[in-house]
Amino acid sequence: MPASDQSIQFRPRARIIRTIGDQLISGPEAAVIELVKNAYDADASRVVVKFIPPLQPGAGRITVTDDGHGMTVSDIQDKWMEPATSSKTANRRSPRKNRVMLGSKGIGRFAAAKLGRIMELTTISERAGERIEVLIPRIDWSVFNGDTYLSDIRIDFLSQPTTGATGTTIEIVGLNEAWSAAKMSRLLLELRKLISPIHTAGEDEGFRIYLDISDCTDATCGFDGLALMGTAEVPSDDPLSVFEVIPFPLLTACDYEVDGHFDDAGTFHGTMQIKRANQGPEAIRLQVPLRQDEESCGQVDVRFYVFDRETDIIKATMQKAGMGDVTAKQARQILDEVAGIAIYRDGFRIRPYGDAANDWLTLDTRRVQDPSLRIGQNQIAGYLSVETQETSSLIEKSSREGFEQNAAFVRLARLIRELLAQVVEPRRQRFREDAGIARRNTTSFEEIRKLGELNKIRALVKGLPEGEREHALAVIDEQEASLRDRIAQIEERQRVLEAKSSLGAIIGEVLHEGGPHANYVAQTGAWLVRSYSALFTNGPRSDDIKRQYPDKLGLVAESGEKLRGLIASLRPLSGGKRPPPSIFNPVNVVRDAAAVFDSHNIPVTFLNPEKVSEAIGYKGDLSTAIVNLVGNAVHWLEQTRTAQPAITISMAKAGDDLLVLIEDNGPGVPDEFIDQIFEVGFTLKDEGTGWGLNIAREALARSDASLGYDREFTGGARFVIRFPAYREKQGGR
Repeated sequence: MPASDQSIQFRPRARIIRTIGDQLISGPEAAVIELVKNAYDADASRVVVKFIPPLQPGAGRITVTDDGHGMTVSDIQDKWMEPATSSKTANRRSPRKNRVMLGSKGIGRFAAAKLGRIMELTTISERAGERIEVLIPRIDWSVFNGDTYLSDIRIDFLSQPTTGATGTTIEIVGLNEAWSAAKMSRLLLELRKLISPIHTAGEDEGFRIYLDISDCTDATCGFDGLALMGTAEVPSDDPLSVFEVIPFPLLTACDYEVDGHFDDAGTFHGTMQIKRANQGPEAIRLQVPLRQDEESCGQVDVRFYVFDRETDIIKATMQKAGMGDVTAKQARQILDEVAGIAIYRDGFRIRPYGDAANDWLTLDTRRVQDPSLRIGQNQIAGYLSVETQETSSLIEKSSREGFEQNAAFVRLARLIRELLAQVVEPRRQRFREDAGIARRNTTSFEEIRKLGELNKIRALVKGLPEGEREHALAVIDEQEASLRDRIAQIEERQRVLEAKSSLGAIIGEVLHEGGPHANYVAQTGAWLVRSYSALFTNGPRSDDIKRQYPDKLGLVAESGEKLRGLIASLRPLSGGKRPPPSIFNPVNVVRDAAAVFDSHNIPVTFLNPEKVSEAIGYKGDLSTAIVNLVGNAVHWLEQTRTAQPAITISMAKAGDDLLVLIEDNGPGVPDEFIDQIFEVGFTLKDEGTGWGLNIAREALARSDASLGYDREFTGGARFVIRFPAYREKQGGR
């Protein structure tokens, strides 16, 4: 049979319409919202969603009525009846009010199939001064369940002139699901969150939503519609007014407020106000460079309202917000309703961001690791406004359930987490500590040992009679010795835990750095074994192997030396039992510890002009500190994408002491946080634990060394270790 060019066509079955409605729209609440958005796209000034009982499967009705521009027969045929039409994609602005279209997938109208079995459509439009009413008396969605082809289904309609006002009414008959009080409350909550309470320049504020459940009573629906809307009666002069859906108010009576804007490059300009301290807004600037796995998400407007949830505080906050004298439980419930960080586009919320169950920034997971510093999902009401899909690359899923997890969304999430981690959370914690609301985690073992000396009790004992005094002092001596032993045990356990923590922090670096060398040794070793016999024969293969042998042996030796160095850098962190302090060469310890981060390709310069070669103490203490300090430097140099990043480690004598200076040319520590950086739990890293610098300081203290931050250094960050170099030490801890 001779070849011939032919073609075939797709022939979708009619059930594709049900698939769109049932599968791509998550639930009945989402379906109602899609119809509300369609009204907005039709330039409506208002839309009324009315529920008519009984609200049970197979019964009841829902009507969605708007006063928009309506649809002509050709609109219905070429746009409304065409699945996945490109009409809103091609024309991104509405014809009358120039609104940015909310719909672009061409599937929202089929939300009606999600809600009920039958749909009726009435629409009035005006063209060339003439108004035409189009009526589709019945679309039975059950017809779309069989094997009929979509092109074979015919929909009857009636078209006639009219004097009525333009607009569209969709009536859904025979509900697919029951509507309980809980489900209706969820819909009301969704509608209240749908419209942003913050209007930015260019957004259309002339759109009202009404949820008319006036016919819902305890007798007909099992709940009272008026009570659910928070009213007792319907006014006769404006019966619809009590059913207007009012967006949640901005809780400006918060404890901390952030207001600002990210530009395309990821620079935030704005203010933060600590309202609990009656402070005015403080200017904020934050730069978050773009990473390789990210794409710009465009400009983002940010508004945060942050709350402390302690009983007295949250009750006072709600009173300031005009909520009255509520209980702490009621106050927390009110906050729970509005908490979460919502994302809005063109004034409408992108579901499900902002839902209580949608912790898209993993705030609660972060808070578990450090509850004193981190802000949880239920402590913040946030509002983000993003640009259009074309400008921001933030693409809505076809299901309308959030954005695609692309590089732009990764960028958006990191911008917000970095704003919290580097600005909001540390400022909040500093205020709470200064105000005595939260305790500072600054106690060292040296302070605990001094407390264990029981000096205050000894002073009190001096007032006792001599016989009682001697007995009391003996008891104090015994208890003091017991305390010293116990403190020593706890300190030793702390040392082991710190060593393991530092080891865990760098094990990934060691595997990344040593893995290729280990693989090369294993593979080349196997080749050397296989090829060994060929060294004692003649021939082309033997000659080739003899040529390769010296080079391969040299590379094996080089890889082995690299692995030896990595193992040497881990040995001080093993956490084994400690011998007495000893003399060691700090240069080797510092080089081995810093070498762990070689794979990051950040130049590390070692300076030792005075040829320092001795220190007294413990290698592991210095190694632990260097690993944490160099690791911190690497993080911030990469995080900020510093041009020509560099780390310098210098050694010098200072009397009998050794100074080790670790500096980088990164962003440095903001002046306002320098006093907090050594506190347990304090961190400016989004995924940090707040342990690294505290571990480094405590480790050095066990060798009578100290760790500080150089406030005068302006070229980045500089940490100063003062380590005993030559002083004789008697014993050790």
